[in-house]
Amino acid sequence: MGGENNLERQERKKILKTKFLSDLTVKEVEDLDDSIRQKRMRWIIRIAAVILIGVLLFTFYKAVMRNRQCKSYDVVWENSDIVSADASYEEFAGNLLKITGDGVSCLDMSGETLWNYGYHMMNPKVVIRDNYGAIADIQAQTAVIFGVDGVLSEVSTTLKILNLSVSAHGVLALELDDSSVNYITFYDNTGKELDIRIKTKLSGDGYPLDIALSPSGSGLATSVVYLDQSSMQNQLVFYNFDVGKSESRRMVGYFNFGNTMFPQIEYLSDKTVCAFGDDRICFYSLRNESQPSLVEELELESELYQVFSCEERVGFVCQGESGKKELRVCDTSGTVLFTQELDAEYTHMEFAGNNYVVAYNNTDCLILNERGRVRYNGTLEGNTQKLIMRGEDTCLMIGSSSMKKLRFK
Repeated sequence: MGGENNLERQERKKILKTKFLSDLTVKEVEDLDDSIRQKRMRWIIRIAAVILIGVLLFTFYKAVMRNRQCKSYDVVWENSDIVSADASYEEFAGNLLKITGDGVSCLDMSGETLWNYGYHMMNPKVVIRDNYGAIADIQAQTAVIFGVDGVLSEVSTTLKILNLSVSAHGVLALELDDSSVNYITFYDNTGKELDIRIKTKLSGDGYPLDIALSPSGSGLATSVVYLDQSSMQNQLVFYNFDVGKSESRRMVGYFNFGNTMFPQIEYLSDKTVCAFGDDRICFYSLRNESQPSLVEELELESELYQVFSCEERVGFVCQGESGKKELRVCDTSGTVLFTQELDAEYTHMEFAGNNYVVAYNNTDCLILNERGRVRYNGTLEGNTQKLIMRGEDTCLMIGSSSMKKLRFK
């Protein structure tokens, strides 16, 4: 009986609801729909407002955390099994290279060995571009080319190696010494010598102070010193092995600077070259590969003490107006983005992560964010040899006796 009564009540409700709706006018139905839509819209607006406020608060929190200055740090973990006193270390493709005179090892960021390769070099010099790199024995005759999975090839020369550069595809350029004549020779990542050779002579084309391969490997920039009526002169020379095939010796451009020396030249990207002189920095555009053009010449009031670069920025140290050394960071158009007066002599300076600047010596450390705000300015224990940022608050520190993960606070 109870079940039947319940069914009857449900039926009566349906009948009454149907009668109620049938008695409503069209306008009343439309008003009812509008009311429902307005209520839904109010809920949507409230939810969107809550989400927006949450995003703004999170963004504000991240900005505050990113711009705050850390005062100390904690050691998250420490590994003393992988560090050698005679080794140097470089970051490579998200891992860590350990270079000694007896070989090279690639470690992950926890210190586990991924691969290693043995050789014998008295003076190894390493260069890295993206996922490829090379190590050459300076003043000797051996070089190796490596990628993320290990050493790809070994190159032997008959002449002494003076300098090297590598492309993002593993093409290797070696500057070789043959008494009064120098050669720049090229090898693919299998170690095969390519049919390109540039010959230079101090009394003729000039003696290379520095060489730089483009990331693609199709371009070469050199800073050369040459004799002009017994006076030493400097010239920046650009080569291209694709569009420059029809040109004499594949040269596509050169720029004379008199007695101002440019000891360092770098490709920031395939389209931008930066040359570091005694008292100036020059930016060149290679958007037209057959005709390099000077974009900006940044003249300095003092000599350059240190330089470092990444794809979008250049950092350098010169003397500031106060008489102290000053760090300046500029973009590829030469516009100075920020400056920072230095209170210590830093042996290492480099860009890390999202254009962070990391400067350090054995005991002192300065970390600046992308806007030049001080992230950390203090000391580190352990005789720092290499510092690698792993985030906004963490880094790896390789010291004289151990590797540590640090978290700044």
